[in-house]
Amino acid sequence: MPASKKSDESHGSHRAQLTIAVGLVAFGVVMFLFLRGRSTLHELHVVLTDFTPARLPWLLVAGAAEVLSFWCYAMVQRRLLMEGGATLSRKSMVQLAIAATGLTNLVPGGTAPASGWLVSQYKRRGIPVSLGLWAVLIGGVAAAIAVLLLVAVGAMIAGLLGLPWGLVCVAALGAVGVLLVLGARQGTRVGHWLDRHRPGRFDDAWKRLSSRINDASRISISPLSGTAVFALSLANWGLDVVCLGAAFPFFGLAVPWKAVLFAYAVAQVAGSLAPVPGGIGFVEGGMIGAFALAGTPTGGAILATILYRIITSFGMAACGSLMLVVLARSKRPERATLTAAAKRLR
Repeated sequence: MPASKKSDESHGSHRAQLTIAVGLVAFGVVMFLFLRGRSTLHELHVVLTDFTPARLPWLLVAGAAEVLSFWCYAMVQRRLLMEGGATLSRKSMVQLAIAATGLTNLVPGGTAPASGWLVSQYKRRGIPVSLGLWAVLIGGVAAAIAVLLLVAVGAMIAGLLGLPWGLVCVAALGAVGVLLVLGARQGTRVGHWLDRHRPGRFDDAWKRLSSRINDASRISISPLSGTAVFALSLANWGLDVVCLGAAFPFFGLAVPWKAVLFAYAVAQVAGSLAPVPGGIGFVEGGMIGAFALAGTPTGGAILATILYRIITSFGMAACGSLMLVVLARSKRPERATLTAAAKRLR
């Protein structure tokens, strides 16, 4: 192996270790701030001293829900690629989903680097760049609308948002989704406009951008497939909520059904805005704060949040790192099957 390649791998390994260490420190600081209250310490003491091994099956429930969650994410991407005329096996899609999610938890602003990495992996498997970009972007839009919908529904269930305003929010999100789909079909006009207004500098990059937009605008998605993609996105987030909910009975606590959906959705929004790997500190603070706002005892919220994050953040960072190594060492990855229409894309 060339020395430069060994150096790159060593640098990547050290960076991943440093990221996890920084995340653990930030997580510890957040937990320290919440543990300062005596009542919280008492709640934690009571819960932990009453723990019994009979509750261990709930850990399996949480883990199984998380596995199914990532399967749904992989199927969202597979369905979108198939709409554009490219097909990869379910095994390859799940591997890519695990690796991309692990990367999201390893680097700052992880969603953007993970999306770029995923597009490059699609290209490596023979999928046109414009189709890969389209699938990642549409999948991201569906995920964003789904999690905002969960925020609105969760706030209504928790009694923090009145039914009329909640329905208005739900209707607005639906309208945004429809407008985005309709707007995507006008991509050809945008591409032509960019082509006519090319600046003198960066001419080649400008031409590539306009051609990618023109190609992506030719990819359409049927109402049935669009509904399936959105349903899978909701299932992806919903199963993640199940993982969080299962953490409560693991500690012998009743699931705060009125708060769990709201707390989960708020934490996801907070994590997506955080400039740190995996939203460390922001997700935990947002989730515990939302639970407290909805009236959930702080001690139980802290323990459930810790277990949930161990599974979904640190656990996925570890699994994703292993999958990244496996995929990097794969010399002959599966090639996608392309239709004639997909082969004409760039």
